[in-house]
Amino acid sequence: MLEVFLYINPIGQRCLQSEKALLKIIDEADMNIHFKFIPVLNLQNVERYMQFQNLNRRDLDLRNHVFSTMYEAVLAYKAATFQGSKKSQAFLMQLQQVFQQPDTTLDTKLVLEIAEKAHLDTEMLLEDWHSDLTKQVFDSDQQLACEMNIKMTPSAVAFDYSKDDSEAGLLIENCDSYDLLKEVCSQGVSPEDTYQKLQKHKANVTKIAFRVLS
Repeated sequence: MLEVFLYINPIGQRCLQSEKALLKIIDEADMNIHFKFIPVLNLQNVERYMQFQNLNRRDLDLRNHVFSTMYEAVLAYKAATFQGSKKSQAFLMQLQQVFQQPDTTLDTKLVLEIAEKAHLDTEMLLEDWHSDLTKQVFDSDQQLACEMNIKMTPSAVAFDYSKDDSEAGLLIENCDSYDLLKEVCSQGVSPEDTYQKLQKHKANVTKIAFRVLS
């Protein structure tokens, strides 16, 4: 079994591209691929998002606004996961789609509109959005990201549990292309061969010693 952790920005367009690519690969694959979308909130992510959107990175008020928006988006997505993976994935990807417009404001109205499109229970979502449980799950995600040395999004961490060295994962940064993720999910390829191929792609890939079996 292959397990892939895709670390994402809940309002990032490159992350949306990466999510679509991974879902397409999973749909095409003959092997069992278990995956998770894990939102990451850190100062590097805020910096990269502002740079990508051509926002003034010297504007501290704007930076704080972006951070707050990302935090609210992360909590909304984590609250959505309590209602199932497919619905929460739809919620996340529609949220990212909306944020293709950089002047988008994240408020309760927008969250509820997207939640309805994703067929979520809006009353339950509102109740869970800022709950202690949601914040605890968020904290656990950030701890896992820190332990896996996640510094930017989109980043993927892949483990092939069918191999003898399944505790050796691969961390791939800036993995927003279909071809790159396809190499990560190659069936019957050893982690070492995958590592060599990704380096030929000039991907920023590192080996990490970690084991998480969900």
